[in-house]
Amino acid sequence: MKLSERAKYHTIVTAEVIPDRVVPAHLPLLDGRVDAITIPALRNGENDPSYPSEFRVTPQTRSVASAVIVKKTGFEAVPSLTCRDFRRSDLPLLPVLFKKGLENFLVVFGDPYPNYEIKTYDFKRAEDLIRGIRSVFDGQRPCIGAVTNQYALDREKEISRTLSKVDAGADYLVTNSAFDDYYVLDYIDALRSSGLKVPIFVQLSIPHGLNNLLFVSRRFGIPVPESVKETVSRDPLGGGVQVIARAFAGLRNEVSGIHFSYLFRSHNPIPTYTHLLDAIETDWQLVGSLQATLRT
Repeated sequence: MKLSERAKYHTIVTAEVIPDRVVPAHLPLLDGRVDAITIPALRNGENDPSYPSEFRVTPQTRSVASAVIVKKTGFEAVPSLTCRDFRRSDLPLLPVLFKKGLENFLVVFGDPYPNYEIKTYDFKRAEDLIRGIRSVFDGQRPCIGAVTNQYALDREKEISRTLSKVDAGADYLVTNSAFDDYYVLDYIDALRSSGLKVPIFVQLSIPHGLNNLLFVSRRFGIPVPESVKETVSRDPLGGGVQVIARAFAGLRNEVSGIHFSYLFRSHNPIPTYTHLLDAIETDWQLVGSLQATLRT
């Protein structure tokens, strides 16, 4: 089912998985616990040992190929399509992928290659790529996600850009990384006040220790509340899970979906996701028991 449709019935939970950092046997640990697996198109250098050297394999190619494999295991899979890698000649492939069961795509600009020139891009803005995707479908079409940055220095400009993506055909939005409801709910209110009606998924990113958290914060301009820093500093291994479990509890009834990612991207995230989901389910059980006690 398309994620934007599923979000009408319950809060969506998705998790980011980077294929070459995952132990395949771990994937079933997420079965029945997340609605979809999303696969980013990360720029990880020119060489990819998964393919013969004579092939030029873009991050987008890896994302799409991995999504097809993940879909065959029974999970809903969401590949990433990037303005950086996508070419107009790729458009006829999309209906083929749709028939293979890929009903959801996430459109991103993509971290540029060194010395890139935007004039070489076939699609220079995310909304251009979204329109291109829609143009090759008659009747049934895929569900298209896009991103929005709650930390943009020019909020009004970012809201305008976000609305342009929706006008182009985006069916849902995913925010930048968050660690609690700090700032993100205020930003979502601003989007709604500007007329936005599509579902919004908040990305909750699990930090792996304080150094990892501060590095990502500095590199990508993501502010981190002091309470989050203190929790992660006190417990480098479990603090990140604790922070995100708490954020999930505060956000799950406020937004259409939660998208989990792991900031320590060089490592397999699934064991950490499992610990997080266990913590969330334990909290739900405690809340349920408390509510039952109060009713009696």
